[in-house]
Amino acid sequence: YPQHIRFLGGKCNFVDTYPDFVLDPQKVEQAITPRTKMLFLNSPANPTGAMLTEEQLREITKIARKHDLLVISDEIYWDFSYDHPPVSIGQFYENTLVLRGFSKSHGVPGWRLGYVAARAEHRELIDRMTTLQQYSFVCPPHPFQQAALTALRIDMQEQIMRYKRKRDMICEGLGETFGLVRPTGAFYAFVPAPGGNSTAFVKEAIQKEDVLCIPGTSFSQRDTHFRLSFATSDDQIERGIERLNRLAGMYDA
Repeated sequence: YPQHIRFLGGKCNFVDTYPDFVLDPQKVEQAITPRTKMLFLNSPANPTGAMLTEEQLREITKIARKHDLLVISDEIYWDFSYDHPPVSIGQFYENTLVLRGFSKSHGVPGWRLGYVAARAEHRELIDRMTTLQQYSFVCPPHPFQQAALTALRIDMQEQIMRYKRKRDMICEGLGETFGLVRPTGAFYAFVPAPGGNSTAFVKEAIQKEDVLCIPGTSFSQRDTHFRLSFATSDDQIERGIERLNRLAGMYDA
């Protein structure tokens, strides 16, 4: 989001969740200034796979209400929840815009098809968003809209369980070597880089082992972790685990 905010003349205050990627509500409040207008949340999260609990969200709701903040809750990975059901701050806080879509849940990222949900009191804001959308994109193609209506009626639980198995493969295969924090949602793992420099490690992973991963600087102000996606076949995951462990062993040597 930083580029969007800067483009509009705003400033982002980031909340640090290292090392376990748990969002501390007290840190959220410490980041708020008299000029703060909005709070962005992303759960399940990209790139960490972390999820906010109901207890955390209720505490954040108190803070948002105290400071009269608009909360934008990015829930594009909503369906990918492995250890407990996902919870939305929209269930507790009326001043929330919930963002969801079909790119991740139904494997159609090229369609760029999503939606925003808000309470009736946000009608004016939604109307302005609609105007912006209409003058920049017009509307999603009609076949995509029909497909999305069908998608809403499809039970995706079997597919989600497959992703849970892939998550478990990653954790079992890399956890001990890399000290990986177990992701509970989405389909990413944010892995500590051997040597502490994710940019250097990723470069070697690509060049020496033909494993594509993303340095943490693409998502964070730190360069200590790299992101893995496990949205691929089990065979590819097994090969990737083997190659990453081999490369990590070179650092130990």
